[in-house]
Parts: sequence; C-alpha cells; structure tokens
Amino acid sequence: MTQETLQSNLKNEITKEMIIQDILAEHPEKAMFLSEILMDFGIHCVGCGASGFETLEEGVLGHGFSEEELDLLVHDLNKAINSETKTNPNFNVNEFSIEITPKAISKVKEIMKQEGKENNILRVSVLAGGCSGYTYDLEIVDKSSSADLSFKEDGLMISIDKESLEYLNEAKIDFVETLKESGFKFNNPNATKECGCGKSFS
Repeated sequence: MTQETLQSNLKNEITKEMIIQDILAEHPEKAMFLSEILMDFGIHCVGCGASGFETLEEGVLGHGFSEEELDLLVHDLNKAINSETKTNPNFNVNEFSIEITPKAISKVKEIMKQEGKENNILRVSVLAGGCSGYTYDLEIVDKSSSADLSFKEDGLMISIDKESLEYLNEAKIDFVETLKESGFKFNNPNATKECGCGKSFS
C-alpha cells in the first residue's frame, strides 16, 4: 500500500483499492446515495455477490471503463460522502412504521447466536442495484449510524438506514421456510414491481 493510499484511508476517504461492498459498509449513512452513483456510472454489481470481493478498480476497469473515468468516479464518491444526505423533504420520519414478524426476529437472534454476536444490531437498508432497481440489505452490525432510526423489538436492537425510510415505510419483514423457498421475505407496499428472487424491487 502506497503512502498516499494509507493517508486516504486514514481520512476515511474512498479509494479505488477498496472492495465495493466495503465502500457501502463503511459509509452506511450514505449507502443509498453511493449505490445510486455506482449504478448510474454503470457498475451494476452493487447488491450482488461480486461486490463482496471485487475492488472498485477491478469493477470499473472490468466493465471497460478507463483509468480517467475511474478517477472521476472516485472523486464523485468522495464528494458524495462529504455532502448532505439526500432525503425526501416531504417524507415525515415520525410517521414511519415497519413490521418485523416474530419468526424473522427469532431467526435473526438464532443467526446472531451462531455467530457469537448476540449483542449486535440488525441493520435494514435499501441499496440501488439488484434485478429490478433496488435491493434489500440485512446485516448484523456492532454499531449503527447516528443518523439511523433505531428501536428495540422483542429484545432485538434494530436500526433502519435513514435514506431508506421512505422505501421501507409500512413494509413487513418475515422469515419463510417451505419446500420451495427459505429466507427473509419483504412485503413492501412501496414496491411497484418485485423480482422473483424476493430481494429486489422498483
């Protein structure tokens, strides 16, 4: 790692050597904004498995973009993390509601116990990406962003990404286990179209 890269990381800036998934994870309060920038640029692996191991540089150059375009993207991403968070001025946070079923809560607690993270937090967010335009993201974190909406449900700490509130308002998160499918399922009244995978919507 060069001295320049090291200094950038110390400043918590985004670099081309960063894993795409880590860019979003390290800036949870801007994850939606950052994923939209990546999608608009042409990096559509946000929210898919590739983002877990591919660096920004590999993703950009692998899609046929130039080094100059990569540098511009890095500049735009860093500009975004230092800008005001984009929110809908007409959305009233006080009217936000979400339902997480007992089955879903029980499954999250089970996963946390298996991973030795019983005291951690379930963070729920929406990212630009996936098959239909947006994808749901559930992750277990040790701390949430100060901008998140946090609450406790049946002993489980839950944190909702501030930028995702209007996309998740009045949504229901359940856990289903049948012969045909198994996993967390979202019933979202804000979705006009949903992918068959159940994890992507528009």
